[in-house]
Amino acid sequence: MDDANVLALLNRMNLWWAGEDVQESLKKADHRRREFYDIRERVLTSQRPILTIRGPRQVGKTTLCGQLIESLLTEEKIPNNRVLYITIENSAILSNPEGVIEDAIEAFKTNILQKDFREIDGTVYIFIDEVQKAPNWAETLKYYTDTYSNLQFIATGSISTLIKSDAGETLIGRLEERILLPMKFIEYVRYESVIDEETVDDEAAELRSKFAESLKAGDSTALRGALSRFFGLYETKKPQLQRLKDEYLLKGGYPGVLDETIPDSYTVLDTDLRNTVTGDLANVFQVEKPEKVLRVLSLLAASTGSKVSKSSIADAAAVSRQTVDAYLDHLDEFYLLNRCPTYSGSEYAAGGLPKIYIQDVGIYNTLNGTVAESTLENADMLGPIFETAVCDHSRRLQLFLSNGQNADISYNDSGGEVDFVLEGNDYLLPIEVKNGDSTSRSLRGLQRFIEERDIEFGICVNNSDVLDHTDDIVHIPAWIYLFLC
Repeated sequence: MDDANVLALLNRMNLWWAGEDVQESLKKADHRRREFYDIRERVLTSQRPILTIRGPRQVGKTTLCGQLIESLLTEEKIPNNRVLYITIENSAILSNPEGVIEDAIEAFKTNILQKDFREIDGTVYIFIDEVQKAPNWAETLKYYTDTYSNLQFIATGSISTLIKSDAGETLIGRLEERILLPMKFIEYVRYESVIDEETVDDEAAELRSKFAESLKAGDSTALRGALSRFFGLYETKKPQLQRLKDEYLLKGGYPGVLDETIPDSYTVLDTDLRNTVTGDLANVFQVEKPEKVLRVLSLLAASTGSKVSKSSIADAAAVSRQTVDAYLDHLDEFYLLNRCPTYSGSEYAAGGLPKIYIQDVGIYNTLNGTVAESTLENADMLGPIFETAVCDHSRRLQLFLSNGQNADISYNDSGGEVDFVLEGNDYLLPIEVKNGDSTSRSLRGLQRFIEERDIEFGICVNNSDVLDHTDDIVHIPAWIYLFLC
């Protein structure tokens, strides 16, 4: 692309250069996710010149870029000509992406800044959306950050391992990473202002803090006290919180469904899912029959929470076992799956069939045709949906408990099944999930796990508003558990 075309394209993407507001097509929404504040702080204060934001398609990465740009311009008073945005997904760029990042930066420097970066007093912010689609992007960013000390890159991408592998050793010491996943239940609460934003975050932080305190002390007292206080304090708001919990269990956490009705949410999710699998995923991994990937994904959704035999999936989808392995990896890289291996002692067992969950409960419902209010009245349908949501939120809790080190969880299948097991250097937490009243259900697997491993307590998440405890099991209502994770 010649210089004139590059500059014309950049002017359309960066309307603030002409004194206009950040375009709605870029920022899309005024509502800021909780992650916005952490990422903005990092952009403003980190000593590392590159931040990558990874996450699935349609999760809000572009919106986050637009909101960050707006914040830099209006709240931090960064001059308009010190912020550059480029998306590699533009059709003119995708037709010939070779060297596009360097071309854009040089056109920006020559025509907008009209001086060398070294002559700028302050940081220059460069946003690159879907960076993995630009060849040799890591080497290009390395060159610019090695050459100029005042550049801050914010690069987004929808494919997990491609960004990690492309960066590899090239950007060691220069790079920080953030992962942006579909919204948790607490985002519904913030968005609907059932509890004001600051209070929501403070309450969730307090619950998580007491959870961690109890786990590390081997005593559930602090956790039970925090749960009781929260349960009583928000008794009057419980009908609204329960309604939002039910809505979340049907629609899931993609921002595009926040303002949609439940029936319309299905259309949005189905369209985005098909575009992701038959478009992006198929193109990236050169899948000849993307409909087979959708078939495998549908089979996994139909058997969520069960042990998955790859051979059975291969037979049902009429593909080879090796192809199933490849498809699972592809779906992982596009953040569509959560895998739970079997738990064994202090590390994950190499053997045993894993459980595989769809990452977002809305996508699960889309695949199974259960995006409907009537689903809430069907216990057989709702059980796997509830377990899928608890799986996703438990991974988020594990990330918090491990100080951001990992989100890996497992399940126990020895001497009675336990749905999920969270483990760290100084904690071990078994979690059972019951769609009904957990105090009236058999919890032999959970009880045996607690006794055999000599831990002080486990938890049972229920969908019947039961807050209770025995000597070694804490029963937590779904709306509180999903809130605190």
